[in-house]
Amino acid sequence: MHAATVPARAGVAGNPSDGYGGAAVAVPVSPLAATVEIVDAPHVRVVGPPDEDAWRDVGTLLAHTDRYGHEGGHRLVTAAVATMARHAGVTDDACELRWTTTIPRSVGLGGSSAVVVATMQALARRWGIAVEPLTLARLALAAEVTELGITAGLIDRAVQALRAPALVDGDVARRLAVNVLPPLVVAWRADAAGPSHRVHGALRRRFDAGEGTVVTAMQRLADAGRAGAAALESGDADAFAECVRTTWAQRQTMGIVGDDVAAMVDAFDQRGVAATSAGSGGAVVGVLPPTVDAAQAMAAIDGIADDAVTLP
Repeated sequence: MHAATVPARAGVAGNPSDGYGGAAVAVPVSPLAATVEIVDAPHVRVVGPPDEDAWRDVGTLLAHTDRYGHEGGHRLVTAAVATMARHAGVTDDACELRWTTTIPRSVGLGGSSAVVVATMQALARRWGIAVEPLTLARLALAAEVTELGITAGLIDRAVQALRAPALVDGDVARRLAVNVLPPLVVAWRADAAGPSHRVHGALRRRFDAGEGTVVTAMQRLADAGRAGAAALESGDADAFAECVRTTWAQRQTMGIVGDDVAAMVDAFDQRGVAATSAGSGGAVVGVLPPTVDAAQAMAAIDGIADDAVTLP
């Protein structure tokens, strides 16, 4: 058996400008992860969690597709296999790919990209090929963009392939030289979930049309991403927190944040915790100042968020 486990990720500064020629910083969220295992089999087969293949009744299926769309982890796995097979020139393998995840679905924590990256890493191990992490990140992006038509940027895949904080600035991605991350808390609401393309598809059209609000926000987000990376590398937690606040403010100007996410950010803010959307869904990430510990941060969102984890 060959396997790989890939963490969730949280965008902390500049996102989503990385998908628009800007710059963004994200960090791995190791308590949550996707795992792919590959075993020999007579035919290629993808096996996922039970709720990927069956629903109690039609009403349950409708509720599922209303929230998540007609999405599924199986297509992420097959897109990853197709992309990796073309890259490696492999056609004669037959195997069963089993995927599981503890990443809350469609809340903006990189759950889809984690499945893709884990599939590719497991395949590389099975096929005995070496793929440099940032090359693998670009392959993972191609699997989603080219194979599946998903609007996405490089930052999620870079963080997950590197398993470390990363900056994407334009076409360049790199691991951040961070000794110790500031303490972070990541929280989410399942009922605020939704496929990322619902946000990014419309946002891309607005950006391509030259809408001033979006173009200006992307420029300011890119500045926040670069400044956030510099602050993390210099160990300036206060400056980093300001970049997180700026990111939230610019996301608000574009109208891409929901009421549930805003409620979580506001609850953190009232405790002095700088926070922003962790991605394009129902998750947020907050930077804990020295005056607020993890228990106090958790108390701030009690009854607002479904669950939360702390980092590091």
